[in-house]
Amino acid sequence: MSGLGKGRKYAWLPESNPSALSGDMARLQRSDSGDKTPKARRKGRGRGKDSKAGALDEQHLDGLGISTDTSEVQIPSVVAPVEVNDASNASINADTNASTSNNTNDTSGTTRRRRSRKDSVDDLVRSRFININTQSEASPLLRTDHIPQASITRNVRDAITSERSAARTSRSNGEPHVRTERLGPMESTYSFPAFVPLSQRSVTSTMRRGDHGVGGPSGVFDTASGENVVVIHPGSRWLRIGRASEAVPREVPHVAARRLRVQVPRVSEPTAPVGLKEPPVPSPHSAAERTAMDVDNSDSDSDTEAFAYAGDSSVDSTLSMLRTALKQHQRHSKRKVPSNAYSQVISYNRNTRAESIHEHNDPYRVEWIDASEVEGDCVTGEAALRIADDGQFVSRWPIRNGCFNIEEYASIEDVLGDIESIWTQALDRELSIQRNHIAQLGVVLVIPDIFNRTEVEALACMLLQRMGFAHLLVQQSSALVTFGAGFSSACVVDVGAQKTSITCVEDGHCSPESRVTTMYGGDDITRFLYHLFVRSHFPYANARLSRSHDWMLLNDLRERFCTVNLSDVNIRLHSFFVRTPNANTLKYEFKAYDEPYQAPLCLFYPEIMDAYYEVPNYGESFVGDVTPTRFGILPTRAESVVEPAIVPQTDAIDVPVDPPTVPHTFVPDPQAQFMRMPLDAAITHSIVHSGSIDRARKMYASIVIVGGGVAFIPGFDSLLSSRLLQIRPDYLPSVDRIDIVAPPRDLDPRVLAWKGGAVLSRLDTAREMWVSQKEWADFGSRMLRDRVLFQW
Repeated sequence: MSGLGKGRKYAWLPESNPSALSGDMARLQRSDSGDKTPKARRKGRGRGKDSKAGALDEQHLDGLGISTDTSEVQIPSVVAPVEVNDASNASINADTNASTSNNTNDTSGTTRRRRSRKDSVDDLVRSRFININTQSEASPLLRTDHIPQASITRNVRDAITSERSAARTSRSNGEPHVRTERLGPMESTYSFPAFVPLSQRSVTSTMRRGDHGVGGPSGVFDTASGENVVVIHPGSRWLRIGRASEAVPREVPHVAARRLRVQVPRVSEPTAPVGLKEPPVPSPHSAAERTAMDVDNSDSDSDTEAFAYAGDSSVDSTLSMLRTALKQHQRHSKRKVPSNAYSQVISYNRNTRAESIHEHNDPYRVEWIDASEVEGDCVTGEAALRIADDGQFVSRWPIRNGCFNIEEYASIEDVLGDIESIWTQALDRELSIQRNHIAQLGVVLVIPDIFNRTEVEALACMLLQRMGFAHLLVQQSSALVTFGAGFSSACVVDVGAQKTSITCVEDGHCSPESRVTTMYGGDDITRFLYHLFVRSHFPYANARLSRSHDWMLLNDLRERFCTVNLSDVNIRLHSFFVRTPNANTLKYEFKAYDEPYQAPLCLFYPEIMDAYYEVPNYGESFVGDVTPTRFGILPTRAESVVEPAIVPQTDAIDVPVDPPTVPHTFVPDPQAQFMRMPLDAAITHSIVHSGSIDRARKMYASIVIVGGGVAFIPGFDSLLSSRLLQIRPDYLPSVDRIDIVAPPRDLDPRVLAWKGGAVLSRLDTAREMWVSQKEWADFGSRMLRDRVLFQW
């Protein structure tokens, strides 16, 4: 109905539709048009009101109550009643009957046409007016028999035109338009609203209205530049965080130190955390050392056997087997085996002494933080590891073994409190993002391949509601590794600090049946390496794995010295520096033989790792039922099934019949999820459950090792390939080669998952994966089920 203004005619109005008029009105307009052509008639309409009024019978139109002025006029609030006598009423009825009879005669010989929309609208307006006003017959104004039919639409148009004119006048004066008087019953009945009113049920409904939710933003979150996207990859030891537009992320220790409300007296030897077992420290004059020192230089086998001392039987037997295998490999490759190697190592290490270095001569000295200088009650990141007084603060790692830490925390809110503090301070210090600017950013959260829904929902709620990010995107780490490395399909082996996950990925989709997660990693290599150093009389006898600075020292030794190349197995001299609070730097020198070689092999022998660390019982925690080793499909074990023998009943003498057995029947092994699987067996299990034989062959040819656990150990790729080829299934004889692909463009394998999150956030295909803050408030975790690319 827009456009009901000055000097305009519409097809559905009676004055522009002669067939809708009746009586004298139709006859007068036909006489006015005459024999003019349509073009002339259109020109005649636009000449103004004077020419048009001259062509009509003004006295007769005044008698009908129709105004001939089409301009905007201010009509009175009450329309004056129209006085029509009986003679004029009879004349109108006669003209109406005559017009009806003429129209009937004209169309009698032709096919009846469908009624046009303009006539229907005019009749609808007329019928509604008559039906409403017949309810108040007492008023002489509302007598329908005194109102001519042709004047209904004209009066409706004049009433609306006057109302709009009043609105424009009030807006031009700077005042809001307020209706002060009614224009009569006709205006109140036929006013046209500016919008169609919605039902109350539709407005308050929480059902989805589209991809952006109820009341969600209409625009699409633009991530083309990557400046407004933060990628977060949380780990057990390190937090990798950065903008999607950056080349590499910032690495922050994922630890928080909080001030104790009750002061605890400082002890000289801190206790080990729950689950950590300190290796036994042999005495300087133990029988093992004396026997090893007295061994002659003739036989290395005797040297190896003499080196063993009373300890854990499983570790001793496994270590003896590994050293025997090492000697065989050296002889097979025609390498010279040093004589009395272990005796030389022990003799040198027990006689070495530390060299003290003053603080001003140490270029890499640590700036320790005194407890009195700490502002606030919470310190996160690297600063938490440099607190000098451990008695006033307690340091905790919120994520352990790839999930929430249930050993040092009592509830999910306690864990989320430390995680929020670490992430918020990392955004402020590393990326210069203040808390009030977070609402303008989106965040990409990297989660494990086998995840806990409770943990992911808690982290998503914290990011969107507590921290205030505008949008969230969630994706699995193995899929992001393929995005970061540029591979279409690969078997991703992620060996982290405390967790190892293996997943076969094809076209950005993680195969659910091929997922394997087991709780061991680089920290287990560090523990076993320290145990081997202790056996060879490590000069730093006061080292304790429970202290942060000692743990960082031993972890640095693992990254520097560990290798599985046979050419590196020799008696070598190494040095390291010990930096402790309120003391000078100490420099130690020691010798090592095969300790750096044997330490990474513990990933293939889980019984060694079980001797130094006990996995907590996740079944009784606040997180839920999380087993140490998790599978997409449980591994199978062979079981002999005895089938009962069917012997026909006859009168003959019964002859004993041996029941047949099925020796190769495999059933799921539920006990396998409570024990840690060797690394090569876990990779084989993942590949054989990836799908068809062709897909398994493809996965064997594209294995990618990421993470900081073993990615930097020289020779580990060739060692893993040979072990995988040995345990290859019998139904895959065509697989005669196993390729471990290096990351392209010399990318750091530790940041491939983060790099994939940065790449995914800037793709156009990822726009439908973002979950806004408003959508999370409306639908909660149901949005993750609809938006993520993996099975929720």
